[in-house]
Formats: sequence, C-alpha cells, structure tokens
Amino acid sequence: MKNNRPKTTVIKYSIFFFLCLAVRLSRAQAVSDSLLVNKIIFASSEAAKDASKTAPALTVTYSPEYLLATQNNGDGNATSWLIWHERQMLLQINDRQGLPMSYDIQLKTNVFLPGEAIDTAANITRHPGEWDNVNEYNGPGTGRISFTTDTLTIAGYATGKAVINYSYPPACTDGLIRSTTIWYSRELPPFFLPSFTFLQKIPGAALMICIETTDGEKAYYKATEVTKQQQPVSFFRPSKDIRILYPPTL
Repeated sequence: MKNNRPKTTVIKYSIFFFLCLAVRLSRAQAVSDSLLVNKIIFASSEAAKDASKTAPALTVTYSPEYLLATQNNGDGNATSWLIWHERQMLLQINDRQGLPMSYDIQLKTNVFLPGEAIDTAANITRHPGEWDNVNEYNGPGTGRISFTTDTLTIAGYATGKAVINYSYPPACTDGLIRSTTIWYSRELPPFFLPSFTFLQKIPGAALMICIETTDGEKAYYKATEVTKQQQPVSFFRPSKDIRILYPPTL
C-alpha cells in the first residue's frame, strides 16, 4: 500500500503557512489603517455663559495628515473642524451639519516670522462646493512673531515662548487683538486650525495660547492633558449622521 504521510504532511504545512500569511496580512492592514496621533485637551480661562452650560474648552487630535478639533464655546454650542491636509479639504461641523469650507481661505494667516516678507495678496484657490467668499476673511492688520528665551513647563512638557504683536490701520483698533502669546513644545509636532491659523508659523505644538485685545481684555487656552494614541483613519471622517452641505457655485 502506498504511503500518503509525506503528502499529508505537505498539505498540513501548506495550510499552516497560508494561515500565518493571512494573519500577517491582516495585521499589516490593521497597522496601515491605524495612525499614531497626539491628543491635547485645553481648558479656557473664560467661564461658561451660565451655570447650566459647560465651560469653554478645546480638544485637538491630530497627525501630520489629519486633524479633528472641537471647540466648546461655553454657551452650549460647539464647533468641530476636520482637516485633511493631504487632500487640502476642510469641514466645519456644527451640531449635525457639516459645511465644506475653503482650505486656502480659512487657513491663510496674516502673521509673519521675523524677516519674512509680508504678503497681503489673496493667492486663493476656490474649489467647487466650498462655501467661502474669497474676500470675506481679508481682515485688517498683520502680526509679527518674535521668539524669546523664556521657558515654562506645561502638562509635563518644556515649552518656549513666542509673542505676536499686531498692527492695524489707524481707523481699525477697537476690539481687535493686540498681541498673542504662545507657549509651545518642540517635543510635539505642530498643529493649526481655522481659529488659530498663526500656529502654522510656530515650530512645535502650542500648549498655551494667551490673547490680549486692544480693549485690554485677556483670555487663554492652556493644555491640561497631552496623550499619544493609536486611532483608525476612520476617526478623521465625519460620522454617518452628519448632513454634509454642498452649496452651489455662484
């Protein structure tokens, strides 16, 4: 009688090999769909509008390719921003409504580094389906950054200090921002969002942002928690119950 043991052994090892390969491919797929992200939670110096509302706060989760930020305004409302840097796309979310915004317009900054030429030209590309008017955000004034040697530890991270001083035409002074102080850590990658476009000029993650207006009012956001975590790419996608609006091109 013919011996089938070698053949049976080959089949068993083949099955084992393909099972191991499937597991490795599955793990590789899981890794490719997962991102190492930084999550920073900020508390605000401002109080809630009334006792029944949550105090203002900001949470930012980001990687080099994506960002999700939620800003609680202290009045019971919150605005979230989804940014896909790789595709230059930006979505503003209020409640369950998503509005595609202009990546170029909303993220353009009027703040410049030391020695950098001030560019007031629009240089804006408006993509189909975006809401913004090209001239809507061309506000008055420009800011100039200066870096100091001051240091401060925030949420366990050593930070440096940058100060932005703004200048405006003589007729435009009331209620505008006089200066912004940023404490930032080079140990964390930088991020920026429409509320704080100037952060794209800062060489590290902002852990405290202090704003003073020309009226003398002051407010700040300060990091209370910084974590690193794995998130699937789908984390940076709007949930299925978000109604995405695509306004007509006028």
